[in-house]
Amino acid sequence: MALIKCKECGAEVSSKAETCPKCGARVAEKPMGCGTLIGVAFLGVIIILIFSSIFSSPVTSSRPSSDASAATASVGTQSLPGSQWSYYQNSDDMGKGTVYRAYVSSTNTVNFDFPYSGEQHATLSLRTHPRWGKDLFFRIEKGQLLCNSYDGCNVLIRFDDGPALTFSAIEPEDNSSEVIFIQNYGRFVENMLKAKRVRIAVNVYQEGAPTFEFDVSDFDQAKYKPKT
Repeated sequence: MALIKCKECGAEVSSKAETCPKCGARVAEKPMGCGTLIGVAFLGVIIILIFSSIFSSPVTSSRPSSDASAATASVGTQSLPGSQWSYYQNSDDMGKGTVYRAYVSSTNTVNFDFPYSGEQHATLSLRTHPRWGKDLFFRIEKGQLLCNSYDGCNVLIRFDDGPALTFSAIEPEDNSSEVIFIQNYGRFVENMLKAKRVRIAVNVYQEGAPTFEFDVSDFDQAKYKPKT
């Protein structure tokens, strides 16, 4: 331990003391030792290297790559043609054969007023049933489709940019207000197979006739009803 003089009163003070015991003045800052200097220098080198790597790295994220692997990865992230369709098969409850279904959700959504508020899609389904034949039905998630059991109703359907066509529809036997069966299955499928987009306008209680759009491209008939 060394003795140094207080810079205020001149009294001798231990070099390890923080203040002068006589006048209370702060003792002069201690010089940094070799270990401290080496640590500070090492930290400074690390900081310089970090900033150097950041500012010297080439910016490539904003440029399109012509590399084959990059192009392959880009294609891999895209949806496969026809992947918007879902296909399902199950056995008829009465053992009469197989039920085949294909369905697709609307690409747009609607939002009705209370009590049916909230964003919702519609679903367009095709079904081939061993007992009931071929059906085409349209379903919303919530709301009241206006299609009574006596007179049925009409819906407007447009294939691509062609004229709007009128199709008749009926409600299901359970009187569900969220589903209608669109008539003339054959006429619809014939037009759908030549189209990429189908728009369907239906009358909804207190909501007018909102239009739902469906991407019907690349419909796979073999997946819907495989040949046996």
